[in-house]
Amino acid sequence: MYYPVMLNLRERKVLFVGGGWETEAKVKGLLAVGARVTLLSPHEHPGLEPLHREDRLAWLRRGYQRGDLAGFSLVFSHPSDKSLNALVAQEARERGIWLNAVDDPAHCDFILPAVHRQGELVIAVSTGGAAPALGVRIRQKLAREFGPEYAPYLELLRSFRPIVAATFPDDFEARKAAWYRMVDSPALELVALGEMEAAREVLLAALHHNPNHGHDHDHDRNASELEVPS
Repeated sequence: MYYPVMLNLRERKVLFVGGGWETEAKVKGLLAVGARVTLLSPHEHPGLEPLHREDRLAWLRRGYQRGDLAGFSLVFSHPSDKSLNALVAQEARERGIWLNAVDDPAHCDFILPAVHRQGELVIAVSTGGAAPALGVRIRQKLAREFGPEYAPYLELLRSFRPIVAATFPDDFEARKAAWYRMVDSPALELVALGEMEAAREVLLAALHHNPNHGHDHDHDRNASELEVPS
């Protein structure tokens, strides 16, 4: 069983022992979240050449050698010769570095889920390595429900964080209840229609709504049992 976690890889040094067919996509994914990636691969990866020319990607055009993992925070292994994973895994464990060996769970310290992104919304689905194809199908179903409107919606909600904190500076329960009123409001539907200012007004109204007047007390009670960051 795996423990789910979100990693902040910004400015972290990541080594990608490449060559396999997913090398380009996975390296681009790491660069997209701000990792400082070094690619170790003697093979051609045309989609990565522009990134290397722009100095966004370090690239050593050779195969893995013992000692290559020194100085890295995280390692991905996806060589064309899968038997190399055992050697990479041995060095990674000696150095205490976490390793993901693509399509080789036996040599993994962590595995990657199927991911759906809309801006800052990230939905990850994993089957624990049992059936990755099922994880992909579930992700596809979720993608139909959580569409592109969620990206601007989350940006709008983020802009309210200091407002909520300033409105209820010393009352955690009030902040929590306010957040649930806001996310339960019709603001998302308005964002989907492109009515951003109207959505903002709805959120402001929900923020200042008095739950003792015409509000669902059961809903407030249920919301108070959940944890929401300030």
